[in-house]
Amino acid sequence: MTPSSLHDDPDETRTPEQRREDQRQRIGALLTRLWDAAPAWRNRLEQAGLTPSELGTVDALSRLTPIAKSDLVTLQAKEPPFGGFFIGDLTASSRIFMSPGPIYDAQLGTTDIGGFARGLRAGGLTRGDIVLNTFAYHLTPAGHAFESGALSLGCVVIPAGTGNTEQQARLLKDVPVTGYMGTPSFLATLVERADWHFRTACVAAEKLTEDERAVLESRGGHVSQLYGTADLGYLAGECVARSGMHLTEDKVVEILDPTTGDPVTDGELGQVTVTTFSPTYPFLRLATGDLTRIVSREPCACGRTSPRIAGVLGRVGPGVKVRGMFVYEHQVRAALSRCGLDAGRLVIGRTAGQDTLTLQIAEPLGAQQEAELVRVLREEIKLRADVEIVSELDPQSPLLVDAREIWQA
Repeated sequence: MTPSSLHDDPDETRTPEQRREDQRQRIGALLTRLWDAAPAWRNRLEQAGLTPSELGTVDALSRLTPIAKSDLVTLQAKEPPFGGFFIGDLTASSRIFMSPGPIYDAQLGTTDIGGFARGLRAGGLTRGDIVLNTFAYHLTPAGHAFESGALSLGCVVIPAGTGNTEQQARLLKDVPVTGYMGTPSFLATLVERADWHFRTACVAAEKLTEDERAVLESRGGHVSQLYGTADLGYLAGECVARSGMHLTEDKVVEILDPTTGDPVTDGELGQVTVTTFSPTYPFLRLATGDLTRIVSREPCACGRTSPRIAGVLGRVGPGVKVRGMFVYEHQVRAALSRCGLDAGRLVIGRTAGQDTLTLQIAEPLGAQQEAELVRVLREEIKLRADVEIVSELDPQSPLLVDAREIWQA
């Protein structure tokens, strides 16, 4: 199968030299625009010692100190809603999203929001597929982003969102659905409940082990992993050759040492750091907190020539991702405080391919108090947790304990 029969985007088959030159030109144009249009970005450019005459130089971007995604909460609180990084009037964005933190995100574009069509196409979705989209549409961008990407490929999308498992299982019996977009754990649930044999599944927001993939593909379908974030959109995804995750073509993705900020050598673990070219809400070197490594820069059997990463292999920073949502210590602390509790520990586990949350406390509670604690914690972290009474808690132990054997990407 030739590359042109797999995909119709010439950027995906460029030479490395063509890719580097294109990125250099786009970075120079972006920095020049930000110097004139965005005071917050101009501030950062000046702090890096850059002058207008240097914005188009090869090393201009590398002179900027990366911004940690966890710092966006503080920056946006000082200058709401976007920390001064939005260009122009807020009405230039058709949607504003809110992620846990809270972190506010402006919609990236109006068609193919965040650029997910590239990853969905590489994963096997194509024109005519009827696709069940189980990503959330409420406040977060995932549902809208995956839907718009699939629509741009000519797919028919069912906007299922999260939850309503029985209703979705009934739908799968009544409608000839061929594709799926969502977390792998929810796909496993639907496959079991509906006895569903899908053709193509593009999963994200959770780590997928090869054993779990094999179980899902025993239903006769093909499962590919995609990687993206609410702030940055699509970053990488698997193709049918499954030789790593291809980095996207419309952003600059660097793998940097999380301590020094220097590029790591291929094969070495580093932090995913991204520069985007959105006309209204771009980012310069946003450090995601996700760790990965380059697995190959050689052309893939599918014909794509982009570098490939191993997927998300860990995290730096305070956030822990659970069921596709980030959970932070300050959210747990706020829930405990609202319920008059001095100490607690939220333990993240994994059972039968599903993330579990258990809030451990050392104070006995009545049924009404426990129900109130569950409700308040859900308000804070947007996820449900069980409550467990333990004999004691180490006052020095962290508020968040990730007890999963694999880290959830």
